[in-house]
Amino acid sequence: MNKNTRHGITIAETVLSMLIISFVLVSTIQLVAPIARSGSVTANRIVATNLTNELSEEIATKYWTSPILNDPESMGPGGDETRATYDDIDDYHGWSSTPPSLSSGASNFALSGWTRSVKVVHVLVADPTTESASSTGLKRVTVTVSKDGTVLATQSTLHSQIADELGFVVSATGD
Repeated sequence: MNKNTRHGITIAETVLSMLIISFVLVSTIQLVAPIARSGSVTANRIVATNLTNELSEEIATKYWTSPILNDPESMGPGGDETRATYDDIDDYHGWSSTPPSLSSGASNFALSGWTRSVKVVHVLVADPTTESASSTGLKRVTVTVSKDGTVLATQSTLHSQIADELGFVVSATGD
C-alpha cells in the first residue's frame, strides 16, 4: 500500500482557486458597473427630454411679442413680470431655474442639482441658425436642461410673428 495517499487539498491549490475566482469576479464587476451606470444615464436623459418638452410647450402658448408693449426688439421680462405672468416668448430669455420649477413657481425638489434655462434670439428667416441683432419676424427659443453641470437635453424651436397675426395664440383672458 502507498503511504503517500492524499486526503484533501493543499494550501497552494486553495490559493490558486481563490485567485481564479477573484479574477472572474473582478471581470464581472467591470462589465456590470457600466451597464448599471448607462441605465441611470438613460433615465436622466428621459427626464431631461421631458423637462425640455414641457417648457417648450409652455413657451409656445405665448404671444410672439408682448401684446401690451408691442415692442418686437425687447428681450426678457418686463420690470415686474414673473414666469407666472409672462405673456410673450421673449419674456423667457435668460430665465433659469434650479431645481426646475412649474410656471406657478413651485419647485420640484426631487430634481435638486438639475437646471432648466432658456435663451431666445432673433434669427434670420433665410437661415434660422444665424442670429440677428434686430427683429426679423422669427425667434429661436432654446431650452437646455442640465444635471450637476452636464447638459442632458437641448431643444430649439422656431416661432414666427405671423402666428400672432393669424390668431394661433389665444390669450387667457379671451382677448
